[in-house]
Amino acid sequence: MTNQSFPTDQPQNPTPSWTPEKQHTFLEALARCGSVKASAAYVGMSREGAYRLRRRQEGRAFDRAWDAALIHARDLYAETLLETGLNGWTETVWYHGEEVGERARFSPGLLLAALARLDAKADGLDLAGEAVREAAANFDEMVAAIGEGDDCAAMLEAQDRAAQARRSPPPSPYMAELSDAALLARLEMFQERERIATMAPEDVDTSDLDPYEADDWDDLQWARAERSGMMDEPGFWEKANPEGDDDGDDDDWDLPGENGPDKAGTSFH
Repeated sequence: MTNQSFPTDQPQNPTPSWTPEKQHTFLEALARCGSVKASAAYVGMSREGAYRLRRRQEGRAFDRAWDAALIHARDLYAETLLETGLNGWTETVWYHGEEVGERARFSPGLLLAALARLDAKADGLDLAGEAVREAAANFDEMVAAIGEGDDCAAMLEAQDRAAQARRSPPPSPYMAELSDAALLARLEMFQERERIATMAPEDVDTSDLDPYEADDWDDLQWARAERSGMMDEPGFWEKANPEGDDDGDDDDWDLPGENGPDKAGTSFH
C-alpha cells in the first residue's frame, strides 16, 4: 500500500481574518457602543487585531471609519447623559430585604457634565479632525463600501479635499493685490501653522522664545508659544507686557509690508 502524504505546514487553527464583512459589522457595533474590545469580540476578533489592521496601509479606510464611528457613539452617549441628567433615573427602594417602592434620583454633577459636553460640541471643540467629520457625515455609505471590500481610495481623497477646503482661510479682497511671492509666503505660513497645531506641546521648540522680547515675535512664534503651553505659565504675561499696555487692537490683522512686522498678540491674546 502506498503511503499518502499530507501537508503538515498548515496551521491547525489558522488566525481568523478581518474580512470585509467583519470590518463592516465591527464598525457598526463601534458606532453603537463606543467600545473597541466589545465590538471586536462581537465579530470574533481581538482588540489587538483591530489595532493592527488600523495601522496597516490597507486599513486606511477602516482607520478613518473607526474614528467616524466613535463620533456617532459619543453623540449617542451625550444624548443619554443629557436625558439622565435632566430627568434623573428610577431607583428601587428596599427595606429589610423587601422591595417597598421606587424613587427618582438626580445628579447635578451628571447634568453639568452633559451641559459641558453640549457646550463643547456647539463651540466646535471636537478632537476629531475635519476629514473624520466628513467621514462621519457619510458613515453608512463608507461602512457599506468597506463591507464590500472597497479600499475607499476615492472616498478618502474626497474627504481630504473637503477637510482642506474647510481649513482654508476665507478669501479676502486684498489677496488679489498681493504679489505671487507674498501669496506664497502666506501659504507657507498657513501650512506651518497647521504643522504646529498638530504637534505635541512637549515637541514644540521654544528655545528662541524669550517672553521679554514678545513684542517682536511674529505670528508663528506666537503660535509655538500658544501650542507649547508657554502662554499659560505663571508670570508669562507680566514678562511679555511688563507695562500692562492694552492697545485694544488684539483682533486686528496686519498685512506684511503694510504696517511693518505683525505685532505680538494680534492673533493669540
